[in-house]
Amino acid sequence: MRYDGPVYSSNIYDSYFRGLRTGVLDIETTGLEPSRCRFILGGLLDMQTGTLHQIFAEDRSEEREALEAFVSLVEDLDMVITYNGRHFDMPFINRRLAAFSKGPCRPYDLDIYQVLNGHSPIRKFVPNLKQKTVENYMGLWQSRTDEISGAESVELYERYEKTGDEDLARRILLHNSDDVIQLTRLLPVLGKADLHRAMYHMGFPAGPLTVERIDIVSGTLTVSGTQRGIAADYMSFAVDGRAAEIRLDSRTSDFYMKFPVIRDSGIAVVDLLATGLDADEFDIYPDSGSGFLVVEDHGDKKYMEINHFVRSFIRSFIDDL
Repeated sequence: MRYDGPVYSSNIYDSYFRGLRTGVLDIETTGLEPSRCRFILGGLLDMQTGTLHQIFAEDRSEEREALEAFVSLVEDLDMVITYNGRHFDMPFINRRLAAFSKGPCRPYDLDIYQVLNGHSPIRKFVPNLKQKTVENYMGLWQSRTDEISGAESVELYERYEKTGDEDLARRILLHNSDDVIQLTRLLPVLGKADLHRAMYHMGFPAGPLTVERIDIVSGTLTVSGTQRGIAADYMSFAVDGRAAEIRLDSRTSDFYMKFPVIRDSGIAVVDLLATGLDADEFDIYPDSGSGFLVVEDHGDKKYMEINHFVRSFIRSFIDDL
């Protein structure tokens, strides 16, 4: 199956995700608890080719084969887009992989539910944040062709295992493909969220690293996360004269960076020149000047500026590594 609809783009979205190989992901299972439930279907839309892949287990005995085939597709991507995927889809996949003594699958997950739940006023205007509710809010109610819920999909699968009725399989596959395609169409809802704030709290890809946590405490800005495209060991308290403490651990695939922050009169700033960055890159911000970048103003964090600084430093560091 192919998707020939529009591909979402905006200046903010593209500043974080331009050039990344991206897929829209949704899975079907026999229940919510991965310790006793099974993966039965994975849907993945490759946004570069417009191809929708669906890997279906004809019965539970085929779970491992279907799961590993699906994960092989996901691992070719830099990131996936999900709806509540950080709480359900990806943890479920990884728990089932662990049951087969397989390591975790760790693409960056842009979870639209988490963006809306924590960083958008939409929740004030809808009764809940279920995917279909948000689709209706965005005017996509006529785009669906399936008529079942996730719970009904489980019931249909149990009947399919007993009967082999191809119409039941078709309805399960349709439900999954509609969830994937509708989520792709739903991406413009990101324009109604504070994406800079969301990325500060949820993390973002930065070259071969994935930022997972940023903190500004007292006189320190810290950044931590995982290595995706490299497996490096590194430790330094100064890199080519840069005021930064950096650690990378290939054993755990973790990384950690620490930068000094200057505080004065309620303002917190980073010395761009001391970290080895080109200050001209940050002249677009009104609170940047003389080689300094304001990252906090009387307790209000400058999310866009902080994220820009972190991405630029990582890019520069990786280029020199």
